[in-house]
Amino acid sequence: MVSITTIIQNSLLSSLFALHCQSAAIIPNCNQVVPVDFQVSYHDRFDDKDLFIDNEFNKDEGLAKRDYIKTNLKRRKSYYTTELKIGSQKKKVKVVIDTGSSDLWVPSSEAKCLDNSKCRSEGVYSVEKSKTAKKLNQPFEIEYPDDTSASGVYVQDTVRIGKKTISQQQFAVVDKSSAKMGALGIGLKSDEETSDNSTYDNFVFNLKKQGLINKAGYSLYLPEKEKKSGTILFGGIDEDKCSGNLTKFIVSSDKLAVPLQSVSFENKNYKNDTEAIIDSGSTFSYLPTNIVDGISDLLNGSYSDKLGVYVVDCKNRRKKSGYITFNFNNETSILAPLSHFVDCLKKIKSHVPDHEKNHCGLSILRGDGDGETILGDNFLRSAYVSVDLEDKTVGLAQVKHSKHHSYKGI
Repeated sequence: MVSITTIIQNSLLSSLFALHCQSAAIIPNCNQVVPVDFQVSYHDRFDDKDLFIDNEFNKDEGLAKRDYIKTNLKRRKSYYTTELKIGSQKKKVKVVIDTGSSDLWVPSSEAKCLDNSKCRSEGVYSVEKSKTAKKLNQPFEIEYPDDTSASGVYVQDTVRIGKKTISQQQFAVVDKSSAKMGALGIGLKSDEETSDNSTYDNFVFNLKKQGLINKAGYSLYLPEKEKKSGTILFGGIDEDKCSGNLTKFIVSSDKLAVPLQSVSFENKNYKNDTEAIIDSGSTFSYLPTNIVDGISDLLNGSYSDKLGVYVVDCKNRRKKSGYITFNFNNETSILAPLSHFVDCLKKIKSHVPDHEKNHCGLSILRGDGDGETILGDNFLRSAYVSVDLEDKTVGLAQVKHSKHHSYKGI
């Protein structure tokens, strides 16, 4: 789930600089940086319109012991979900963690679920029944690229995440939704969906305001494809999850976009002239057509107009030596296994032609339609990403899969 607007071109990127992942950190006032561990769940329903078979993963263990707010994630259809407790009644609501939007919203107990979305099945909230709620009388409306939407009004109330409590958190209570659950948007303030274009302290900024973290930001770690869970670390980074340097890029737009200069595969280099949005809410990655065509050709694949994807041989899922390289500058490249970008097609007659039923789909899709280049879940499994919402920077490093932790402030 993700809200996507216009990609700002490379000419708007003001500068970039490198930060070594192993450098020492001095954290002021460590008492304000505290841990939060919380349980997670994943979405377990499918729509027939989904073309790809969801993959099962093994449980990933390990929790933060000190100094940072840490959230365990689980993955199902690339929905990274967690449980919140809201209001004086501590109503449990599961939400999708989304780097591509900036508002927290949850369905009301009376929400109308559009398009058979079952929007109330993952928990609801009633502003009338909460003694700590405050109505703000400001409308909220959001629409996502997959045509799902939600609308309601903003309120303020207490939100609990793990053992930590955030008071007077502004969020939206939705009375109409075609989405399957609410969202915890952790993007920039400029992407909040207020009707008058004003901004407020969204969830991450409120964590800092209330002294739970020292800086409004987070880092995102997703383990290998076979794993079910990942970690979002509010206020810090885990140095043990970085291989080499963590390069930071200044973000000049209202999206978490970085300059993707080229993509390489099997000794072929495809130049790119757009910025790429880092988006945890996107199941797949979206690249310009010429790049996806080139990769598909090297895999002897073909484009299916009916499916809207490139059909390739499933043997590419088992390749251990093939890598797609994403080049961000002369010093920063992320190597991602080809197998992360090849998924089984669902065997549904209404969508998959008979001659394609035993083939796989390339889960890098054309992004030219809306001028969007997006690096989603299948890319993020190979990258360690940090986001500083105050200084508006995005950090990238090759991920290192480690059971150890070494935390420092952003």
